[in-house]
Amino acid sequence: MSVSVIIAAGGSGQRFLSGPKQGPSRSKLFFSLGGKPILAHTLDAFQGIREIREILLVIPPGTEPWVRTHLLKGRPSGSPIRLVRGGKTRAESVWNALRKSSPRSDWILVHDGARPFPPKKRVQELLRKGSQSDGIILGRPVVPTLKRVAPGNGRVLGTVDREDLFEAETPQLVRRSILLKAYKNNSKAFLATDEASLLESIGARVKILPHSEWNVKITTKEDLSFAEAFLAQKEALPVTAGFGRDTHRLVSGRPFYLGGLKIPFEKGTLGHSDGDALLHAIADALLGAAGLGDIGDWFPPSNPRYKNLRSEKFLKQILKGVREQGWKPARIDTVILLEKPKLGPYKERIQKEVARILDLAAELVSIKAKTQEGLGPEGEGRAVTCEALALLRRTA
Repeated sequence: MSVSVIIAAGGSGQRFLSGPKQGPSRSKLFFSLGGKPILAHTLDAFQGIREIREILLVIPPGTEPWVRTHLLKGRPSGSPIRLVRGGKTRAESVWNALRKSSPRSDWILVHDGARPFPPKKRVQELLRKGSQSDGIILGRPVVPTLKRVAPGNGRVLGTVDREDLFEAETPQLVRRSILLKAYKNNSKAFLATDEASLLESIGARVKILPHSEWNVKITTKEDLSFAEAFLAQKEALPVTAGFGRDTHRLVSGRPFYLGGLKIPFEKGTLGHSDGDALLHAIADALLGAAGLGDIGDWFPPSNPRYKNLRSEKFLKQILKGVREQGWKPARIDTVILLEKPKLGPYKERIQKEVARILDLAAELVSIKAKTQEGLGPEGEGRAVTCEALALLRRTA
């Protein structure tokens, strides 16, 4: 299958434009969404699809220099993008692009530039199923209850059966030859609101690909706010996890630090720093999740600068490095293996201290304490071992 994509972005969007101008001709699609023009997101959605031969971008007349500078300059290589001047109506704009599309393309995929996030899996499904008809379009089942009313007085005449009703969306995939025929054989072609209606006017076969994914069309400023929220959530979704483990001997003459808390006990942890095994395990978990090595890489025990240094300082520097990589802690889960002292009276205080250091809500930090039933160095009272799992979330 060989496809030419037409992105209809030739209008100005009068319902949207009530604020300050951004870009030439006050086109709504030049407004910023997540730090780049709305239309840039729409173009991104069609990159990397092997069936696409070219992209014909229909824009308002006179905006070509701005588009070349702000949209096309520096874009990654992919399907070639050609600029086409828009017409007075959407259908006329699509016609202008259709006439300039490659005759070697058997199919035309038309998409509204105001839909920056078309579901990519559904786009690929359209391409797979296109050969089954003259056209196939993305459609959403109608959910609200629909009423038929009398013109003028608004009196309800009845409820419309919505079982077979769909909202037509884009992309819409049509055979190039059929679309050309539809334009040429319909005297009111330039008034059509979508490609499916043009095909219907000449009796062509059109199918619906039902879907329920988010495919917003930015018509108002409120739509742009929804799109911003969607984009922020989308960018924050990726997560990563890391595991950390640390063991320290328990010896006389040393303070016992655990989770940033000094716990009264006859023994303490042996270490180059304060020997806080819990904070060390958490530090390694954070570093592992962000791919930043381990605590020994950051604070070598051979360096005298770190002698007896409180581990909270280590952890805060590591946390800063993790954040610089675009991550932030989302949840910390820990296990402390220790026979004595009993940690029941201290667990809540340790939880709050760790949460304070990591700038997390206390309920996002889990502190669990286990004995070893007298087994191993921990069970024999000779050591403390701490394990930690860190979940990081990508920052917006």
